[in-house]
Amino acid sequence: MKYIIADDEPLARARIIRLLSVWPHYECVAQVSSGDEVEPAIKEHSVQLLFLDINMPGLDGIKTAEILNQRYRDLKIIFITAHSEFALQAFNVFAAGFLVKPVSQSDLFSLLARLFKPRIQYQVGNQTRWVDVDDVIVAKAEDKLTQIYFQGGDATIDLSLKKLLNLYPEHFVQIHRNTLVKAKSIKQLEHTHSGILVSLADYPEKLAVSRRAYSAIKNHL
Repeated sequence: MKYIIADDEPLARARIIRLLSVWPHYECVAQVSSGDEVEPAIKEHSVQLLFLDINMPGLDGIKTAEILNQRYRDLKIIFITAHSEFALQAFNVFAAGFLVKPVSQSDLFSLLARLFKPRIQYQVGNQTRWVDVDDVIVAKAEDKLTQIYFQGGDATIDLSLKKLLNLYPEHFVQIHRNTLVKAKSIKQLEHTHSGILVSLADYPEKLAVSRRAYSAIKNHL
């Protein structure tokens, strides 16, 4: 997904780009430092997302958003500002979201997950395909790759379990050193002579649960 950042602070722009760098499908195609530069950048690049600072030289973020909302109906505008008191003004111009500087990774990821249904990319031969994160039930580490199992199939991806858990902390819970599962799919925990097993909705196997993960998993039942 292509996006533009409009902010007169270079460090603030760099922070957004760094936080989003873990998601390869997000691409910053332009950086501008004033409201007057935003629309020319949008015309040059077809984008779905704009990070817009409120306090900038020239045309401020609020006035810029008012103009853009009339001309680009599909554009999602996320305000970024150091002043939380501007939140009401931001939503009055139908902003998609509001982030307070310094922008945290958790706030950014949660907002984007709400605005755009998150998906994971994988390859089948020469074809690139996508699966909704919400459909992924199990992720297992295998050698240096990760095998994901979802409704309708499975695939190999090059995202580590640690990165998956970092990107989608509300979706996955770690049940073992080498296994993540969809938190909402957890049905039952079972104590057996060989250890603790978990049963999942829409997944045929019972999976081993480590003692370290047991207490955290109980909270999802």
